[in-house]
Amino acid sequence: MKANEIKEKITKVAEETVGVHLDEDEPLIESGVDSLALVTLVVAIEELFNIVFEDDDLQPENLRTLSDLMVMTEKHL
Repeated sequence: MKANEIKEKITKVAEETVGVHLDEDEPLIESGVDSLALVTLVVAIEELFNIVFEDDDLQPENLRTLSDLMVMTEKHL
């Protein structure tokens, strides 16, 4: 799967999960994404791509932006 396809899918699932459009480099916390919404988004990404993130992936530094989530997803595909 190409990077632009991953970006499109994650952007779409983020909009559906959070309810607003998020820029890929915008800090999620500053965008109003709370911890529950972030967990819901991570689970939705895992289900969408049929992957399971490892505990090491789910560190705060890997969950700051949609771009971070895209990189993490690519790593598991």
